[in-house]
Parts: sequence; structure tokens; C-alpha cells
Amino acid sequence: MDPLQLLDLVNPADQAVVTCDAAGVVRAYNTSAGRLFPLLRVGATLSTSVAGPLALATEQGADSFDAPFEGRALLGHRETCRDQVMWLVRDVSAVRACADTLLAERQRSAFLEEAGLRLGASLHHGRTVRSVLRIARPELADIAVVVLPVHGRRTEWHRAGPDGAEDAGQVSAKTLARVPAVADALSGLRPHPAAASVQELEGLADALPADPGEGGEALVIPLSGNGVSAGALILIRGPGRPGFAATDVKLAWQFAERAGLALATASLYSQQSRTTAVLQESLAPDPLPAVEAVRLGAAYRPAAQALRISGDFYRVAPHPGDGVVFFFGDVCGKGAEAAVLAGLVRQSLRTLELTEPDPVRALHLLNQALLGDESRFTTLVNGSARPAPDGGLTVVTAGGGHLPPLILRRDGRVEEVSIDGTLVGILPDPLFGRTDSHLAPGELMLLYSDGVTEARGGPTGGELYGDERLSRALADCLRMPAGAVAERVELLTTQWLAGRPHDDIAVLALQAPPGPLPRGPLP
Repeated sequence: MDPLQLLDLVNPADQAVVTCDAAGVVRAYNTSAGRLFPLLRVGATLSTSVAGPLALATEQGADSFDAPFEGRALLGHRETCRDQVMWLVRDVSAVRACADTLLAERQRSAFLEEAGLRLGASLHHGRTVRSVLRIARPELADIAVVVLPVHGRRTEWHRAGPDGAEDAGQVSAKTLARVPAVADALSGLRPHPAAASVQELEGLADALPADPGEGGEALVIPLSGNGVSAGALILIRGPGRPGFAATDVKLAWQFAERAGLALATASLYSQQSRTTAVLQESLAPDPLPAVEAVRLGAAYRPAAQALRISGDFYRVAPHPGDGVVFFFGDVCGKGAEAAVLAGLVRQSLRTLELTEPDPVRALHLLNQALLGDESRFTTLVNGSARPAPDGGLTVVTAGGGHLPPLILRRDGRVEEVSIDGTLVGILPDPLFGRTDSHLAPGELMLLYSDGVTEARGGPTGGELYGDERLSRALADCLRMPAGAVAERVELLTTQWLAGRPHDDIAVLALQAPPGPLPRGPLP
């Protein structure tokens, strides 16, 4: 086919067409080829200066090429017809650019997705800070620094250096004020990423590596979570790495949003954990005192094991003379609300210990304090245990609607202590009873909550543990010390439950010493 006819045929094509002979002399080319290779001339021999990879492929006898030329990505392949060679060349720059953009976007999305998973893996604030650094370096920068919000006069910084080594320290608020980019990011005055030179950050002193290197570029990004500052992220790139392009700033900003939310969540969780720990400590039963005249034992298992607080409560305190004073009760409700009410009742009774020695009168005063709110009431047993002349104990108990205590006698009999009384906090004119009991040496009184007798379990899973089963279990504890008896009752109850949900469980045992006490005042 005549070259001119071939040219007319392929000129409308969307790809460049160049025909040449076996020696590389150009015979014809279309308009697209003229745009790709402006120096092409019919009758001239192909050269690399004129046609770049096309000339090189022709010279080497290659069937195709994929190479750049004059800022374009060219893809060509050869067709041979008799003594003529036809090269079909396409400019794939736009396609490659779109593919590169799509790949970069996918990589950024994958990075942010992985960052979100890693940042959400822990609610520990310190570990979350370290996760922020380890994710940011080296993906986003050569050096990553997190400066936490200022509390008081100082704050903390954490850093991952160029070699991956991590360090931490403190910086004063006065020092931060001399670095406006960081101070503004922490205060919220600059809510978006801000570019800075490494020299502008030198005021941070130890927060930066000893020798961050000359040149380079820094990016300061606020870390915000739920509208509250969670810190500032500083990203530093050395002179050997390209600076922060617009896509880099956008990626860093998107990462910082996730990091700020994770840090704020971890900080809130840490504060709540500290608050919970303080509340748990204040609401948990006090340790039993060491009193020579009375042997003591207790067991405590809240229904909400994770919180370790419950609506069951007890307290034993040394009596100013001999023996102890005590109370044991169960407020209405469960969980945190019940624990708060139990704490209120405990504090009220502790105050009454100082002002009202009569247990019945103390119940009346507590009843007045709880009146007015139908949801605030409690069952209660309070009283005292003091040495008796025979070496046993005289136990005075006043009751307000609580389960009757049980006494384990020396001969193995279990007796119920009947105490009349209404619930505390229900009626304006309640009736509270009082009972005086005598424990011979070695005998024991057991106080317990309904979490023991109303525990559902057993072979069917729905059978109550019950009063009779508790009495038999207590009888089997003959000659056991008070601590072992309390633990034994709690163990048998949990075995009966077999892992099923249960109410709060509390047990308190008061026992007379096994032998006569020495005469005279206690040391």
C-alpha cells in the first residue's frame, strides 16, 4: 500500500502511527505522531533525539517499548508488513496518572483504616500515645512528636526519632508559649495544620532530637477529640525527603483527626477509671480490724464483678472499751445506684457511732435521714459484741427488716436470732427490735444477705439455696474459725450458682474466742 494512502487511512486514529523501512528511515506518520514527535521528518532516519524510545526500539529490533519521552509515558508496539515497519504508539500518561492517583488514594485509605484499627485497640492513654507515634513515623514523617495539653505549669511530650527510638519528657508552659505554632495548636487558636521550619520549633528543647539536621520541614497539627484539645502532633521531614505536598497535609490532617479522637477517648476512659477506682475504694467494705476479744471473718461478692461494688455493706470497728461495734445491711436496688446509697448509709452509721451508742436509737435517726424518697431504704442489723465473764461474747443486735442472724452453738446446733423490725427509710414511725444474745467460747454468729439464701442454681438451675441449706452448711462448719466459715458459706453459694447471674453476696461472722480471755484491760 502506498505510504500516502496508509497515512490517509490511519490519520484519524487516536494513536500515533509511524512507518519506516528496515533501515529506520521514516516513510510516513500521522498527526498524532507529529504531536508526540515534533521533529519527525519523512525521509529522515529515526534518532533518539527525535523519537526517543521509538528510535531505540527500532535500532534494537524490539517488538515493543514502554518508556518516557519528553515528560510523557509512551507505549508502542511494532507491526511488520513486507519491507515496511509500522509503529503504533500511544500516550498513556493520563491513564498512568489516573492509575497512580487511584493507587495512592487506595494506599491512603488503607493507611487510615489500619490507623483507626490500631488507635482503637487500646483505651490506655499512654499506649494510645505510643500508637500515634509508631503509626505516624515513618509513614508521614521522619520524626513524630506528641505534645499533650498543659495541666498546671507543665505537660508531657512523647517522641519517635529518625531511628525509631522513643523518648518522653516534660516541658513547661512558659517554654511552649515561646513556640507559637505548638501553643496555638494546643489552645485551639489554630485548628488546622500549620507548616513550620525546624528552626521555629527549637524552643521545644528536649522534645526535639539533639540534632534534627539542617533544613527540613515541619507540620504542626492540633489533635482534637469531641471539641477538646487532646494535644498537638508535630511531624518533621528531613532534608533528604520531599516536603509536605497538599495530599500529604490532607492525609496527616485526616490521621490527626482519628488520633485526636482516640487520645480524647483514652483520656476520658483514664479519668473515669481513676474516678471509679476512688469510688470503689470508698464504697468497698473496710478491712476487718484485729480485735483480741472477737474473731472476725467476712466474704464479699458483688453482682457486678467488674465494678466490685454492691448494695450489700458491712462494717466492724473496735469498741472504745472492749469488743466491737458493727452493722450489716442491704439497700434496695443493684449496681452503682445501690452502691451509692449503701455508701450514704455507711457514712451515716459511722457518724452515729460517735454520737449515738444505742443501736435502736441509731436506727431511728437513720430512718429519719432516709425518709422522703421511696427508693431509698435499706435492711439493717447493727449492734455490738463485747466480752462476757465466761470468756464468750455478749452480742446486742437491733434489726430493721433484715434476715435474722444465725448462731452456731458448740454442740453443732444452728439457732435463728429473731429480731423484729421494719425496713429502714420506709415509715415515719417504724418499729425496730432489739435482741441480746450470748455466745459461749468458740460459738459464732453469722450475718448474711439475701444473695446467699436467694441464690438460684442447683441441678435445675432455678432452685433457691434457701434457709435450710444455709443452716446445714453452717452446722458443717463446727470448730472452724470465723474467717474460714465466711469463706465456706460464700464458696458453697457460688458453687450452687455454677456461674449463673446472682445478686450481691455478703457474709459476716463474729466468733467468741475458743478459750477464756485473760483478765484485765486489752493492750
